Amino acid sequence: MRRSLRLSPLALVLAAAVACGGNPPPQQGPQVNQDSLAAARARQDSIARADSLRRAQQRNQASAELCNRALAAITAGNYDQARSLYKQAQSQYSGTACGDRAASELQRLDAIETIAQRVHFDFDKSNITDQAAQVLQRKAQALRQYANLKLQIQGNCDERGSNEYNLALGQRRAESARKYLVSLGISPDRLSTISFGEERPIAQGHDEQAWSMNRRDDFVIQNLSASGSSD
Repeated sequence: MRRSLRLSPLALVLAAAVACGGNPPPQQGPQVNQDSLAAARARQDSIARADSLRRAQQRNQASAELCNRALAAITAGNYDQARSLYKQAQSQYSGTACGDRAASELQRLDAIETIAQRVHFDFDKSNITDQAAQVLQRKAQALRQYANLKLQIQGNCDERGSNEYNLALGQRRAESARKYLVSLGISPDRLSTISFGEERPIAQGHDEQAWSMNRRDDFVIQNLSASGSSD
């Protein structure tokens, strides 16, 4: 008696696959979501832009601080310190507002130093000496270059003489410098005068060396923040 061979349905399928010489189709990996990639790139670009903006703001703030400190130094008469600060801004912060104008600020600082230079007088005199005339001529050139700057001329004396006499002498000295600058073409509207007599000595002493330093005119720019313009 012969037995019939029975195969399960799964076996039949496998047998058919082997008979056909085929292999099971490979399983596909997860599909790449192009929208997700684009969103990720956009986030990275946004982070990079924000970081670049933050660094630029920090550079601008740092350079602006240098210019503010330089202006304060000029106001205090610390011209060497101001020059150092402008040079630092120029070398380290190019591309910022302060760094880009540092070169012109250094030129302006040279003019300010010239304008602020003192002139001195002989004892009990208010006439302009030859040496004082040379200083005033350089001042006039700088004042023409920076035509918006206004100047206060402050007359001073040594300690000899009464307060009333020295106040009057200091005023004559300030007026002498003012008239000389006007004769060189500087508008009188830009020049004011005041006398401090013997009240503001720069040399503490009771000899000719100290007295000669105190017989002077000081020149104070009234509007340092004004931008200069050439005539």
